[in-house]
Amino acid sequence: MLLWEAFFRSRPPQLCLQSSVAEAMEVFLCSSCHLALWDPVTVSCGHSFCRRCLGEALPSKCRLCGEKVALLGSRTVACDVLLCNLMEKCLDKDTKLARLKIDLQQLLRSGDYRGALRTLRKGVALAPDDLVLRLCRSEVYVALQQYPEALEDLEVLCRQDPEECEGFFRKGKALLAMGKQSEALLQFQHCLTLNSNFHAAQCETEKILTNDASPLPGSNMELKSDASQNLKGSNSGKELTLLVSFEGEPLQDLDIKKEVWLGEDMSDHSQAAFPIPEWLRKKSTSGFFAKKERDFEEGASATTSGAKSVQEFKPDFRDLLSTSDLECSLCIRMFFEPVTTPCGHTFCKECLERCLDHRPNCPLCKQSLREYLRAGKYNTTVLLEELMMAAFPSQLADRKRVHQAEMAELSNLTKSIPIFVCTMSFPGIVCPLHVFEPRYRLMMRRCQETGTKMFGMCMYENGKSFADYGCMLEIQKIAFLPDGRSLVDTIGKRRFQVLRRGHRDGYNTADIEYLDDEKVEGVELAELQTLHDCAYQLTQRFYEHGDTTFRQLLMHHVPLPEKEEDIQASPDGPVWCWWLISILPLDLTHKLTIFSDTSLKSRLTQLKHILSVILGSHDYNS
Repeated sequence: MLLWEAFFRSRPPQLCLQSSVAEAMEVFLCSSCHLALWDPVTVSCGHSFCRRCLGEALPSKCRLCGEKVALLGSRTVACDVLLCNLMEKCLDKDTKLARLKIDLQQLLRSGDYRGALRTLRKGVALAPDDLVLRLCRSEVYVALQQYPEALEDLEVLCRQDPEECEGFFRKGKALLAMGKQSEALLQFQHCLTLNSNFHAAQCETEKILTNDASPLPGSNMELKSDASQNLKGSNSGKELTLLVSFEGEPLQDLDIKKEVWLGEDMSDHSQAAFPIPEWLRKKSTSGFFAKKERDFEEGASATTSGAKSVQEFKPDFRDLLSTSDLECSLCIRMFFEPVTTPCGHTFCKECLERCLDHRPNCPLCKQSLREYLRAGKYNTTVLLEELMMAAFPSQLADRKRVHQAEMAELSNLTKSIPIFVCTMSFPGIVCPLHVFEPRYRLMMRRCQETGTKMFGMCMYENGKSFADYGCMLEIQKIAFLPDGRSLVDTIGKRRFQVLRRGHRDGYNTADIEYLDDEKVEGVELAELQTLHDCAYQLTQRFYEHGDTTFRQLLMHHVPLPEKEEDIQASPDGPVWCWWLISILPLDLTHKLTIFSDTSLKSRLTQLKHILSVILGSHDYNS
């Protein structure tokens, strides 16, 4: 058994951790290892796992939902910064240490010394008086040939337990590895002063004293003589052996010369485990390590005995967190639909989208999010939503009500409707758009989110931000481009007149009223029908026998719509009239005049006259 394995063998790590976490902390359990999250990573589907559970390369599919996951532009798997901070506040010290030691055990078993060192640094920072962590870290430092750092931890160890010779022995071994034989000899001699039967120290002292190739300074000659006296009669002239007692096993002779001490031969760092001496591979019944293991067992037992009380009293997240811990750094409000970027930062979905409208970079760390933007799919962070529901249900409900109120306001199709200032559009006629400005990208998203999929289109007019008349457009399809631009297919719905102008988040808005054609009956309706049929015949002739230029123009438009049976069914009149107006080579001001006319008879009369002029048919009665 390796040295550090003894520190974790007293009880299953999972039980130690789960009893500390208890039911109230289940939200922080990794769905893969079922332990408290360690270096949490939120993947593209919105679920969170331990970084080690995911591995260096993300799995092809999420282990929970089965959805495909990807790094989306990030070179490495980044930890979720917000979840790390929340766990730091919510998890108690014992839980953190238990989870840390589990991770440490796995790292040491796999021979990942540098990863173990990072973990040990966190552990020592969390519990600077934990001598087990200090001891492990000194071993890892030696394995990485960082001897001065190992000595610092061993100094702390010796100060805390000045009567234990093992710490001084390890200091001597580290000094030997640094080539400081005289200083190492002093440490070994101190070990013998504390325990004259410490055979390992006797062996190391003999090695140094019998090594004539490494002369000692004059000040150490007396020490050499004293040490030699201590060794006389011990095992003089024989191969030095150790007698070590183990639990439940008889005494055994272990050949010291066959030992490979940690740190002596570090030419191969790819070993699966440290080359621990045989006399440290099993659990000793007395001495320094037995004491440290008993301390660890006592701590584990305390955790077990306290499990019941922890489960009976569930910690309230509101005692550990405040609403400010769950605020978006962009809108400074509680998160709504929080999403986590590949770089590990979390924002409200809407806030992040608005930032990406202007620049494809993380608002905090400035890392490129072009791949994230290209994917165009932002899944909410599940764990964070669960935490907000558990910690602040009423505040989250208030936040949702605010959002719903905003959506209701945006859904009103007569008050503060969004206005796209571009060109003229007409009822029933398709209007393809290329959206690239950030303000209009925001507008399109809001139209989608509210469910109305509607916005107003007005042409620009001198002296005004936009014309007094426009047409409502309905989004039929949006194709997002990799850089955030979009191609939007829309169709005209209703004409309106602008009553008041306004602004919202950079784009124009307006209070409007819809235009309805005047209804006629009886004789007037019969006359209107005749006029309609005559105008439609002229339009057919115009469509079928136009000149070459006109034929090329028609290639980019839909065919002439069919004649409608009820010419007053729509408040805007027959669709073919608007098709004709959209393709006629007229000044936009003239078109706007016809557009705003609420008399179908007047509109048909003007169109009949224009067609007669274009076709050169002056034989028709006006």
